[in-house]
Amino acid sequence: MTIVNAIPTLNEMTPRSGSETPRDARSSDDAAQTAHDAGAIGIETRTAYHEAGHAVLCAALHETPEHVSIREDGETFGRCALREPARAAAIVQVHLAGYAAEHVLTGRRSRQLDQEIGFALMSATYPGLVEAYAGVDRRDGHRAVHEVLRTAIFEDDDDVRREVNRYYDIARSSLAAVWPSVKAVADALLATGELERGEIEAAMDGADVASPVLAVQRANGMDREATAPPPRP
Repeated sequence: MTIVNAIPTLNEMTPRSGSETPRDARSSDDAAQTAHDAGAIGIETRTAYHEAGHAVLCAALHETPEHVSIREDGETFGRCALREPARAAAIVQVHLAGYAAEHVLTGRRSRQLDQEIGFALMSATYPGLVEAYAGVDRRDGHRAVHEVLRTAIFEDDDDVRREVNRYYDIARSSLAAVWPSVKAVADALLATGELERGEIEAAMDGADVASPVLAVQRANGMDREATAPPPRP
């Protein structure tokens, strides 16, 4: 069982650059307006959509998660417990789905994701960094980078970033294709704080999330990657 984390709390690690993770409200675009009429999106709402993104994309590509929560535990504002898909293309997208859902909601890519990707790339060269910052290897961006690194040999960090970004864009398009289901799960999380598998499925109310997501995956060549050999260990 994998625990997919959400947005780190303020006491979590940030890279040494001194840049801060934005936690305040962000401006909304048209997609955000449909999800939050006020146009100012707070951390609880953002976390609910983040976790709903993980849950819905995992349901579409693999199976419904066991549990999802937006109750702060001292390390993160939320988490999603799921069994990882067998194929790297699905694993990476599920890890990135939380930030992808935030992007659809707010119209902006999270700076926190870029920090996590950058730190993951540094830690691939300097593994001691992970030991120095407990829990950093459980961040979504970190897991996505290291899963991508298992799939191929890359020339440099820029190539890795491009591949991670490719998966991110596909995950974002996939979630946009089933946005009513993402919103339904997020609304249920905001109402109750956490959901079990049956409650996640009830929130989606029988909606077909697999077919629209599969269409996006096929349009971006993911059907071919899904039938490729498993990634190297």
